[in-house]
Amino acid sequence: RCIPQAAADLKAIAQEKLLWLDGLMEGKEYVCGARFSLADILLFAFLEFGASVGQPLDPKCERLQAWYARVAARPSTAR
Repeated sequence: RCIPQAAADLKAIAQEKLLWLDGLMEGKEYVCGARFSLADILLFAFLEFGASVGQPLDPKCERLQAWYARVAARPSTAR
């Protein structure tokens, strides 16, 4: 089934949850604290996919923007 309004609603939910996560990132280097983990890998993949489909990370998510830059600078994410 195709539900036309679902895409916009799901994008809004994703943006709300990213703002929530941004608040939780206070004082953390990575999602789960000081260690790079599977949570970071999955979030990075999620954000890369979002950017590729026209849903970039909101600039208001300053902590996540900094986190993204740290993860993108890792050798394992080199293109």
